[in-house]
Amino acid sequence: MSMAQNSASAHEQAPYHSNPERVQELRRLLLSSIARHTPCDAILLSGGVDTSILAEAAFAVYNHEKENNSDAQKPLTGAITVICTDQATDEFYSVQIAARTGLAQKIVRITLDSVLEELEFCIKTLETFDPMELRNAIVISRGLSVAKSLGYKTVMTGDGADELFAGYSFLYNMPPERLQAYSDKLTKTMRFSGVRLAKALGLELVQPYLDQELIAFSQQCTRDEKINYHEHTKDREWQDRLSGRQLHGKFILREAFEEEAFSAWRKKEPIEVGSGTTVLPKMFQEAMDPEELKKEQDRIFEEEGIKIRDAEHLEYFKVFKKVFGDDLSTYPEKLRKDGRDPCPGCGFNLSKPDQTFCIICGQWPARILPPPEEMAKAEKAATTTTSSD
Repeated sequence: MSMAQNSASAHEQAPYHSNPERVQELRRLLLSSIARHTPCDAILLSGGVDTSILAEAAFAVYNHEKENNSDAQKPLTGAITVICTDQATDEFYSVQIAARTGLAQKIVRITLDSVLEELEFCIKTLETFDPMELRNAIVISRGLSVAKSLGYKTVMTGDGADELFAGYSFLYNMPPERLQAYSDKLTKTMRFSGVRLAKALGLELVQPYLDQELIAFSQQCTRDEKINYHEHTKDREWQDRLSGRQLHGKFILREAFEEEAFSAWRKKEPIEVGSGTTVLPKMFQEAMDPEELKKEQDRIFEEEGIKIRDAEHLEYFKVFKKVFGDDLSTYPEKLRKDGRDPCPGCGFNLSKPDQTFCIICGQWPARILPPPEEMAKAEKAATTTTSSD
C-alpha cells in the first residue's frame, strides 16, 4: 500500500469532531430553549438521546442557577415512561436517567387490553387508522393520560430532534444535496401526535427542540454534522449497548451534550421499538383467524374501496368506523372522500400535492414524486421566475 493510500485510510478512520464553536452554539441555543420552557411539571422520558438531553441538561441549568440563586425553581418534577413488553429497551435507559436527575419516575406497563382502551381516543383525536401512527400515539396518549392523573399540567417531549438533525436511519446513506432537500421538507411538514392528544386532555405540551433559532441552526448543519461515525469506548459499552465504530444521526447534538446525557450515544430506536409496541401486529394477527381476515378484507374493499393490509390495520379501521360512523357527510374536514385527490389505499383525499404518505390509512407510496432535491430545485426555479416577473 502506498503512503498516499495509507494517509487516506488513516483519514477515513480518524474520529470526526464538529467545529467546537458550532457545538457550543448548539448548546447555547438548546439550553436557552429549555430555560424558557421551564419549570415544567414532567417529561415523557423514553430514555433516548432526545429526552436524555432534555432531562439532564435541564438539571445542569438548574444546578448552575442554584449556585447563585437559592430560590431557583426545579425544572422538572416527574418522568413518565411507557412500556409494552419486558423486552422494551426504554426501561433500562429511562431508569438510569431518572435516578441521575432525581425525577419521580412512573413506569406505565400497558397490555393489549389497555391498548384497545386507548385506541378510540387516539383515533377520534388524530382522525386516522394508520397503524404506524397509532402504535406511537398509543404510547404518547397513555403517558399523557397518566401525567394528567398525577396532577401534572405541563409535559415536555423530545419532538423534533430526529427531523431537525437527521435522526432517522433511512437518511444515513443520502448524499449531502438530497439530505439537505429532504431535511428541509421534513422541517416544513413535521407534525407530532402529542400536540393534539395533549390539547384534547387539557394539557400543555412543551417542545424545546422546536425553537425557531434551533430550527434555523439545524438547516445550516452540514451532512457531517448530522450524520457521522463515533468510536464507542470500552468503558461505556454497558451504557451505550454498542461497541466500536458506529454510524449515528444527530451527531452534533450528541456531541454537544455527551458530558451530561446518559444516552448521548444510544442507538436510535423508533418509539414503537423502545416502548415495545412492535409486538402489536403479531398480537392482532394471532388473535384472528386468517380466513376471517381475508373475508373482512374482501368485504371492506368491495363495499368501501379501502385496502386493509393486515389484522392490526383491520382492528384500527373497525374502531375508526365506530368513532366516525358510515355517513361521510358528517366526517371532519380532514376526512374528505370526494375523488379530488384520492389516496390509492383508502380513497380519502391527500392533503397536499407533494404528499407521498397517506396520514389517514398509512398507504405508502400514496403517489410517486421526483426525489426531494429535484423538487427543491423546481421550487427554487419557480420562486426565481416569480420574483423576476
